Formats: sequence, C-alpha cells, structure tokens
Amino acid sequence: MQHGIQQKRRGPLWLVAIAAAVIVGLVLALSTYEVGRTRSEASHPFGNAAVKDRVDLNIWVGKIDPTTQTATVEVLANPRGALADKNGRFASDALLYTSALKADPIKIKAGEPISAAEVKIVVEGTLTDYPFDSYDSVLAFDVFSGDKPLPTAATVASGETLFAVSESPENSTDNGIDLTLHASRSLPSLVFAVFIMILMLGLALAAAIACYYVLAGQRGLMFPAVSMMGALLFALVPLRNAVPGGAPIGSIIDFTSFFIAEGIIAAALVSTVVVGYRVEIARERAEAAATQHPTDQFRPLVPQR
Repeated sequence: MQHGIQQKRRGPLWLVAIAAAVIVGLVLALSTYEVGRTRSEASHPFGNAAVKDRVDLNIWVGKIDPTTQTATVEVLANPRGALADKNGRFASDALLYTSALKADPIKIKAGEPISAAEVKIVVEGTLTDYPFDSYDSVLAFDVFSGDKPLPTAATVASGETLFAVSESPENSTDNGIDLTLHASRSLPSLVFAVFIMILMLGLALAAAIACYYVLAGQRGLMFPAVSMMGALLFALVPLRNAVPGGAPIGSIIDFTSFFIAEGIIAAALVSTVVVGYRVEIARERAEAAATQHPTDQFRPLVPQR
C-alpha cells in the first residue's frame, strides 16, 4: 500500500522536474537570442562628434567572407554644419578615402544626392580554426575637401549574423577614422557547431556500443546493427556540412570530432561484419557436422588395443 502511494507521489515530481527543465531551457534559449539580437542592432560612435562642422559617416559592416578573406562594408557620408548646403548635401566637392581593396577614393559631388558606397576590406584570420576562428581588419576613413582634411565622426553597426563584430579606435585624431575591427563566431553559430561536434562523437559511441554488443555475445551477422552503422557512416558527411559558415575540410571540427567519429564507425562496421561472418561460418560448420553424424555424440568410447 505504501509502495503504491510512493509511486503516485513520484509521478507528479517527475512531471514537475521535466516541466521545470523545459522552462529553464526555453529561458536560456530566448536569452541567448535576445543577447544576439541586441548586439546585432547596437551601433557604436567614434570620432569627434563635438565639432559642429564635420562629416558623419554611417558605417555598416555586412557580410564577412572568410574564404576570400574579405568583408563588405557600406559607408554613407553626411555633412553637418557649414559643410552642408540648405538641402543637407555637400556644399563643396569632397573625396572619401578608405582602406578598401581598391585604392581609388569615393568622389562626392557638391549638391548631388548622397548615396551609400559599398567597399570591400581585407580581413585576416585562419578559416581552418573553425568554429573558433576569428578575424581582424582595419577600417580607415578620411574625408578631404581639396587638400583640407575634414573633421569626421562615425557610427559603426553590423548586420552579419554568423559573426560577432566589435570595434576599437586605433588613433584618437580629430580628422579621419581609424578603427580595428574584430570578428569572431556569434554565440548561436558557436553553440550549433559545438552541438554538431558532440552529436557526431555521440553517434560514434553508439556505433561502438552496438559493435561490442554483437561481438561480445558472438551473435554473428546482425543486419540491423550493420545497417545502423552503415547509415551513420554516410549520414555524418551531410551532418558535418550542415554547420554554418562552410568550414573547409581539415578544420578543428574535423580533427576533434568528424574524423574520429568516421574512423570509429568504420572500424565498428568492418569488425562487426568480419567477426560476425566468422561466427556464422563456424555455426554452419558445427550444424553441418551434427547433421552428418547425429549419433556421434551418443557413441560409447571403445578403448583401443
């Protein structure tokens, strides 16, 4: 009677524990999403914004391509104070120099509508460190009107979803913007990549356990186990390629999980088939011998003279 009452009490406790675990998981997931969203929507001011007559640069860091070691940056220049005409456009011609791959400056005509310019900058990093790879670059912007440098301020934001981008000033000057750009894998990308790595190692462990179960018990050729191992062997390839960012073969993710998992599963599959085949052959031979001489086991032993 008491045992039944204890079982009834344990039931609600397990339900409460499961519900609490689900709620905690959802809270952590949504908190991670909120942190990533807040960081992606944040903008950081640089330069001397106290000067009334200046040029404001809106810098938007777009896609970072680790394969080509480049990043796409959009920059929009807006004149302020005496540098702007009555329509808010540049009162005189200006040149915007950048640290882009192309050395040609961006020409700004006086009185013409202002549009954003897209440039590509070089980033430095090692892609094969995926998913712990990071990249650095230098953002430099200078605005000249003739031979005169113009005071410049900037607001930097990022729309890259696969990377967390941070900026820090290199030089504190009134004219021009010099920033150090640092990009590392965003938290969602890093969590997903690490999850895939752990999952591949877990699947390899499952294949090893299945192999031990078959071989230790001398169960012969168990085709369900062989089919499972074969499916895992080929399923790991698209699973590995599903990680965000397109990591090349030979990255950290391969040497710490993918290659290890593939090797374990392949060895388990081959061992299960080879040893299982030998066990099946031995059984068939024993059954054939018992069929040909069914009375041998009952024949009395006669001593030889």
